[in-house]
Amino acid sequence: MKKYIIFTISLVCFYFILNLIIGSIVNMAFQTEWLDAWSRGQQLTSSVTLGMLTNPIDFISLIGSFIISIVITARVKAA
Repeated sequence: MKKYIIFTISLVCFYFILNLIIGSIVNMAFQTEWLDAWSRGQQLTSSVTLGMLTNPIDFISLIGSFIISIVITARVKAA
């Protein structure tokens, strides 16, 4: 039970942290020439997530936080 709680809390926290970091980096570096690539990224994200997500930043943040949470949870010993 302890592992599930740690996994859930770390998943939510790292999702928001990664989303803020990646979002700020993209906002600083984004140029108007990238609009075509951004729209293709949205289409790809939408098809991979079956229409649940359209923002590539959300998808990358979700996958990254999931991997980090698995690593953290694997290091916690079962009670």
